[in-house]
Amino acid sequence: MKYLLLLLFLVFAAQAHADAQQAQNLHELRSEGYRAATFLLIDNNLFERVREPGNREAYNAALANMEKLLRLLDNPSALRTTYNEFVSLIRELENQTQEEAHYHLATVNRIMMAHAELDKAAAAQYSPLAGEIGENLHALHQQSLETSQILLLYQNSMFSSIGVYFIETGESVFQAMDASIIQRSATLKSLLPDMSATLNDLDKQYSFIQPRLLNHRSDWVPTIAAFYLLRNTETLNDLAREQVRQSKAS
Repeated sequence: MKYLLLLLFLVFAAQAHADAQQAQNLHELRSEGYRAATFLLIDNNLFERVREPGNREAYNAALANMEKLLRLLDNPSALRTTYNEFVSLIRELENQTQEEAHYHLATVNRIMMAHAELDKAAAAQYSPLAGEIGENLHALHQQSLETSQILLLYQNSMFSSIGVYFIETGESVFQAMDASIIQRSATLKSLLPDMSATLNDLDKQYSFIQPRLLNHRSDWVPTIAAFYLLRNTETLNDLAREQVRQSKAS
């Protein structure tokens, strides 16, 4: 009986780790999708005086990471199909000539629609796992995701002709997301007291850019916002990976 219980424990532990790893891969796929969409909007932002090649390099690096993650996820068709459409539209945009400049923003709009479809598909696959993974891991994922979303929403706000497709919007959407991020930060500090110094650093970086987010209709700083908020998502994703490693060790 004792050996049977031990065997059952090992099976459950292995399944718990598998669920955590699957959730992490899906979360990182979404995270890289937001990174790609963010830098694509920055690259096509008319308020940026110089088109920095680093923006294109950044979104292509995110796409490459997404490709790797899809392979880790065994290329589910719902994700592969929407990812391929996302990439195809980006390549279409890159190949447009100056004579076709009047098509650029229309293509960017289609890209953002494709990103939203991909994100929705990944969210649907993540959803059944949300209740199976630890509270700490789920909270880290949510904080990272919402940070990515408020950043992309900020970038989106600079385009009058580009729709917002990845979330429902409204007059107070920035304020609601900001309040959620602040509240979840407090929750994370109670869940992960050993990480309080790191989490405090995230708060400082967020608070630096927070006034720009809440006053998003003027004085735009797309690159600076991306620098600070993506640094936060990277740290949150690192903390989440550590939670997954701990689930394997336990």
